[in-house]
Amino acid sequence: MRVKRLMAVQALDGLEAVGLDRRALMSAVGIDEAVLADRRGYIEWSTVAALLEHAWTETGEDVVRLRLAGRAIAHAPSFDLLQRLARTVVSVKRIYDLGARWAPLATVPHVVLEYETLSERRVRFRGSIPEPHAPSAALFHMFEGVLVETPTLMGLPRATIVSSRVTPRSVDVVLDLPPSPSIGSRISRALRAALYSGEAVDVLEEQRRELADALLEAQRSTAENRELLDRLPDLVMIHRDGLLLWMNRANVAVLGYERSDELAGKPLLDLVEPASRALISERMREPPGAEVPELSEIRLVARDGRIVVVEISPAQIVSLEGKPARLIVGRDVTERVRMQQQLLIADRMASIGLLAAGVAHEVNNPLGYVLNNIELALKELAPVGDAAKQSREVLAVALEGVDRIRTIVRDLLALSRVDEAAIGPVDVVAVVESTLALAGKNITERAVLTFEHEPVAPAAGTVARLGQVLLNLITNALEAMHSHAREDNRLAVAVHPSSSGGAVVEVTDNGIGIPAEHAKQIFEPFFTTKAPGKGTGLGLAITQRLVSEMGGQLSFESTPLRGSTFRVTLVPWGTPGLPPDERS
Repeated sequence: MRVKRLMAVQALDGLEAVGLDRRALMSAVGIDEAVLADRRGYIEWSTVAALLEHAWTETGEDVVRLRLAGRAIAHAPSFDLLQRLARTVVSVKRIYDLGARWAPLATVPHVVLEYETLSERRVRFRGSIPEPHAPSAALFHMFEGVLVETPTLMGLPRATIVSSRVTPRSVDVVLDLPPSPSIGSRISRALRAALYSGEAVDVLEEQRRELADALLEAQRSTAENRELLDRLPDLVMIHRDGLLLWMNRANVAVLGYERSDELAGKPLLDLVEPASRALISERMREPPGAEVPELSEIRLVARDGRIVVVEISPAQIVSLEGKPARLIVGRDVTERVRMQQQLLIADRMASIGLLAAGVAHEVNNPLGYVLNNIELALKELAPVGDAAKQSREVLAVALEGVDRIRTIVRDLLALSRVDEAAIGPVDVVAVVESTLALAGKNITERAVLTFEHEPVAPAAGTVARLGQVLLNLITNALEAMHSHAREDNRLAVAVHPSSSGGAVVEVTDNGIGIPAEHAKQIFEPFFTTKAPGKGTGLGLAITQRLVSEMGGQLSFESTPLRGSTFRVTLVPWGTPGLPPDERS
């Protein structure tokens, strides 16, 4: 908030009159004499408040001395407006009334001042400096001095302070006015007022211009502050008693609205997810200055139902349209929170993968014993002939089951182990068949599978990486299918040679497809269109990385509501450009 420079000049005039060094005061708060030359210009109220605070300290918080400074101001050349006004009125109450109504608005518009007549000779002044403007007890004590001295400008004795209560933000003072003058004195003052009646008009016109200038300055300052808040990348909102008054552009955009006035007047809690409402309600009831955490996370609900996680700082008390309000500044941390959650999931998945690899290794050993013993039993029963036919059949079924377990364990190892194998020649068709077998149960429950393949040359890669790529693509295809009827869902896997002599694996589904607006994002880490908790957003990002590590390419074609085809193109083994230490 900016005030008239005249305010600083008047304060310095009064303080200098009671023995304080003018230049020292100005130097202490960084005011240059040239700054005060144009008294119609403006200065930051915080600077004036700092000046008064320094004077308050220099006087040892001497209330009497500050009141004397105020009395000196009443007679200072810089206070000529009040002096001229005193010559044009007959009643001292009238000068108090005019001064209370006009002077603060023109010089310190943020100060609220009320004037009240209590009796024939008693009046009351109440003033306040609202948040967030800097407080100043010194200002109010000097103001008391001006009030006491004002009657002397009309040739009357000083007023007397009956009671006074001053805080850094408020003043409440009751004055007894001097006794009524004699009839002769009143007639003389009336004649003088009539003589200066033209000056009264000039004074009021000058004050009107001052008020108009002050109003324009206040409006400009308010517009500048609002524009500054509006351009901040952080989220800013202002509310009063839980009702939204204003939001900046960033906040409006994050919540999916177009203009701030679409939200003005709405209860703040309507934008808060139910789980966060108790916290916000508690914060709104807390008095200013209460101990609260430096930062808190709340969850807001956007216009389209999205959840926006916002990290907010403690609310600040501000003045909006002349009344106290609360300003909240926050930062959209939705992506950060989501990435943290996905990293935790990825870390957990990696741990599970390592655990699965360990379990698979442990299963392999006893599985070997079972397999060897069954094969040994079959050999020993072979000479017995038909007498052991049933036993041999049972053992053959057991051998088939054990072989199936061995295949599953082998595939699990290929997919879950930390793959340190060098790039080498891979039988693509064999890896596809192995992966389809591993995912067989899920496929059978969800869709009708078609698998076609042509002979292809060995491709550059590793079994583990290619297996994980195919499993990710097959899982995504199954999750994209929208029909609950298995026979309506189609999954087609095909292998054929590429134009460069390598291999192409295609995974096609007839699911929901990929919207055009998401096509550029599907390979980004943590991007997912699945419901919260249903997907990590890592699958395709990892898949693309694995394909790239094998020297291949991953591409896709999709039609919304008709399905998608993901295509893995692998280079033939021996292709120039592979690292020498990764070639046989």
